[in-house]
Amino acid sequence: MILDLCQNSKLESQVFDTLRKISLNKIGEFNDLIGNVSETQSNNVDWWIEQPASRNIHQSPLFYRFCCIHLIIELINSGTNIEKIIVDSAALSGIIKKLKEKQNLNFEIYGPTEELPRFPNYIWKSIKPFFKMWKKKRAQFRAAIKTKNLTTEPPKIPLTLIDQFVFPKFITKERYYNGLWDSLSPEQQQKTFFVPTLVMMGDDEFEAAYHELRTSKKNFLIKEDYLTSSDLIFSLLHLFRVWFIKLPFQDVLGVNFSTLIREELISGVGHFSAFEGLLNYRFAKRLKEKLFNLFLVIDWWEGQPMDKGWNLGFHTYFPETTLKGYLGYAPRTIELQLRPSESEIRYGAAPAIIATIGEKFSCEMNSTKPSFRAETAPAFRFGHLWETRVEKKSDYGSYRILMALSFDWSESVDILEQVIDSGLVESEELNFILQPHPTVKLDTLKNCLGNKWPSRFQEGEQPTPEEIRQSDLLITGISSIGLEAIVMGIPVIVVERMTGLAYDPIPESVPKVLWWNCRSPEGISKAIKSFRGRSPEEIRKHRAMSADIKDYYFEPITIKGVYKFL
Repeated sequence: MILDLCQNSKLESQVFDTLRKISLNKIGEFNDLIGNVSETQSNNVDWWIEQPASRNIHQSPLFYRFCCIHLIIELINSGTNIEKIIVDSAALSGIIKKLKEKQNLNFEIYGPTEELPRFPNYIWKSIKPFFKMWKKKRAQFRAAIKTKNLTTEPPKIPLTLIDQFVFPKFITKERYYNGLWDSLSPEQQQKTFFVPTLVMMGDDEFEAAYHELRTSKKNFLIKEDYLTSSDLIFSLLHLFRVWFIKLPFQDVLGVNFSTLIREELISGVGHFSAFEGLLNYRFAKRLKEKLFNLFLVIDWWEGQPMDKGWNLGFHTYFPETTLKGYLGYAPRTIELQLRPSESEIRYGAAPAIIATIGEKFSCEMNSTKPSFRAETAPAFRFGHLWETRVEKKSDYGSYRILMALSFDWSESVDILEQVIDSGLVESEELNFILQPHPTVKLDTLKNCLGNKWPSRFQEGEQPTPEEIRQSDLLITGISSIGLEAIVMGIPVIVVERMTGLAYDPIPESVPKVLWWNCRSPEGISKAIKSFRGRSPEEIRKHRAMSADIKDYYFEPITIKGVYKFL
């Protein structure tokens, strides 16, 4: 067997399943490993806002590579003959080489072998991203200054701050906390301020975005009004300070895993998130200097480095203020970064309270006796689930299939290719509607597929909830939209990419009659035919099951629920 462990390489089904089992069993061991390092760096904010400390599997390959080390031993112990192992990390290549020598194994290793750069070379390599980020952030700060006169100072009363992202088409159009503002009384609105982080914007878009935020009926507290040039420089110099983070020896199967952590620290991956994390940290400091009185601080919780900086800052400078994390989407099984570790709670890098969107999610989080407490809050992004269902209107005999694509454009391309290869796209009885993720342009996907792009693909014209309602079937990948569609009574096909870790976007408790996992075009074809062949009685029965699932996993938006959350 040739075992290709590069991040985007497809694995054989049996190997993929073995890796999935390992990843589920090794979460605790990996958390302990990162926790051990964090203990030695507890007072170092530069460590906390880095990718290894975040354990974020979407941004950091560290947990995947940790599992790959165990996968090699597992396969060999099960009698698998490995002839060659291919990797895309010099540190992982070195670890596997030592493992091979230590356990007297026999296989080839193919991958990068260069040593980590020396300090002068690292400094030289870091200068370009330093000035690139400086240029972009200065443009953002200047845009904030130009529009500052449109904003009045917040009242001198205990305030509630709510963290959120804004990006093109969703500046003041709500995407994260739908229904929250309108549920508040005028008195509550007066002391509630959203704190936006601007993402995915060009330099020429900042001024218009700030103008829209400052003239909104909602209250926005602009971070850039309080941050200074010294805060910006402090954040950018992280690029150079990270070199001096010293890591202790971390034993994994008798070899030093810290070399992988070190490689990732100085790789430059995740610069933006680290910078924003440090700016969040300094933002809390500036509010303290301005004598702000804070009653409650809410973090849009994804376990990212910017979340760690936010929580470190407010825990440090407002230790008496209640901090909450709001997990505003349906978490996937393997997203270990969403569950704060003991060290993160102890040193203030994560909130001690995580609010989920449904009772079932809270129960699952609390069942492991974590160091944090999970509570249930309204599912703000999913208020449409309680709207009266509009029955699908379509031509007689047509079957409408919505493809809700991922924020990861490469995964989206893989889903499209498998659907095309299923051989059903040209069927006149099927309509395929595409709904790209807001951060991915359709033209990007078209360019990737080239001549393979079918003329019968149509782009959705309505908001995603309406597109789901008008459909008979949803096809997606790791997106949590799959669970959303199921509770709306629409069956789901989850296309497994067979690369990296298995994310399992739909909870195991959801009956399999409502969704299929597919790993091939043939599997997709079989699933489409199966769902299309359901009888009216089966459809009614499945929709009743969907209604029960909604009650378990999604908390409705009520005034009582909003006030409990706040």
